[in-house]
Amino acid sequence: MTDLIQIAADIKARGTIAETDIAAIRRSLFADGIVSRIEADALFKIERARTNHLPGWSELFSEALTDYCIRQEPPEGYLSEETASWVMAEISEVKHPSTDAEIEFLINVIEKAREVPVSFSAFALNHVKTMVMYGGGPDARGRQHHGGRISEADIHALERILWGAGTEGHMAISREEAEALFAMAEMSTGAENDDRFEDMFAKAIGNYLLGATGRPVPPREVALRWETEETHLDAARLVRAVMQTYSTADWSKLRDRDFWADTIRNPRTLAQDVDAAFEAQLKAREAAEAAASIMTPDKAAWLLDRIGRNGVMSAPEKALARFIARNASRLDPSLARMMDKAEA
Repeated sequence: MTDLIQIAADIKARGTIAETDIAAIRRSLFADGIVSRIEADALFKIERARTNHLPGWSELFSEALTDYCIRQEPPEGYLSEETASWVMAEISEVKHPSTDAEIEFLINVIEKAREVPVSFSAFALNHVKTMVMYGGGPDARGRQHHGGRISEADIHALERILWGAGTEGHMAISREEAEALFAMAEMSTGAENDDRFEDMFAKAIGNYLLGATGRPVPPREVALRWETEETHLDAARLVRAVMQTYSTADWSKLRDRDFWADTIRNPRTLAQDVDAAFEAQLKAREAAEAAASIMTPDKAAWLLDRIGRNGVMSAPEKALARFIARNASRLDPSLARMMDKAEA
């Protein structure tokens, strides 16, 4: 840790970071195979001290902090609410976080994590929105974020945020994310946006209105059950397992002798309990998605309040209207005029 403090002081004095610094930081960080909170704090200090872009630093900063956030504690790939809050507080220390390191780190966590809180992905997306509005310099690969239009670098960042966080998070767009996308579309109307933005916008907002939305990340102890399999249960562990598994069930069963007899005769592993719970959750989600495919009056009102805010129906907004027309199981009548404009 002393090495990192000295390296940070040297970089602050020079104002630049060099390849030799990166090699020294890497040796210090991974000497014991783990990244501690103190070392993570030191990395942010180094980031605030440097003024030059260096791809090796962007990679190391993102790699080391991602490792700390989602791989230091089981279950691997899980970003807890507590860690997410710490990251967002650190990033918010400065008015304009660096695009090549701090924003890259946020996106990398979303891309690599199995689960992230909805607030975390919305936080990252809002920083991309700021880059679209004002520009932000190079990304980790050196591609430029240009203010006033959605560039290739912006699209790359959006793709990684929106479609990140594994299969369970895939295409799970929250309202916060949808609002940020509408703001980006509005502020870049008439600009030479990357050709992929129109399709991305339509599918993402369409998913928010018609598909699964982001859900809260479960507490760490619940997520841990996915990676825990008990093959033999003694009496004490059996009681704990039953109390956990049936915490949302009819509590009167716990006073039923037949219930206990059946539980003891046919003990199930925690993994089996979790599998059953997951299957029930999947069925519930499928039913929710069927209901979500209806464009209800409240959804229609939300959409109509955002379409054409600057006086014109932009190309991305027309693409969204066509997407909804194709995929909604039922449309609210209030959307008829909007749909006509989209086809005009």
